[in-house]
Amino acid sequence: MTEQSTVNQTAAKPVPTLPDAQTVTSVTHWTDQLFSFRVSRPASLRFRSGEFVMIGLMGDPHPETGKQKPLLRAYSIASPAWDDELEFYSIKVQDGPLTSKLQHIQPGDQIILRPKPVGTLVHDALLPGDRLWMFATGTGFAPFASLLREPETYEKFDEV
Repeated sequence: MTEQSTVNQTAAKPVPTLPDAQTVTSVTHWTDQLFSFRVSRPASLRFRSGEFVMIGLMGDPHPETGKQKPLLRAYSIASPAWDDELEFYSIKVQDGPLTSKLQHIQPGDQIILRPKPVGTLVHDALLPGDRLWMFATGTGFAPFASLLREPETYEKFDEV
């Protein structure tokens, strides 16, 4: 395990150059295999805690045409629905098509964020009860992090 390192918010936001671009505001490397990052949130984006969106970067240029295509993957939103920014967790996969690049992002960089949240691990799906148990490892913690920061979670359960 390595020491936690955080890169803080940048002062200026660059003009978006990617489709559906959002600006990276901070990056935290929790271990040698896990990191999180925060990005600006589109004003029009509405989501329920526990949902996920497609995020990514532009892929490498095609060897013959030179054109680039977006390389997108589903990522659970770790921030609560009321947050002004969006937070995501990712693992570091050296040969991963997206994560090999994503693990090197820095504040001020841009990512692609498709603003169509989906998912079923939301408050509407949680029936009230005595206890809410949540089990996860690694990036599987992200939707739980979102739900744990929502006051509504604590209204539905005696213990979380």
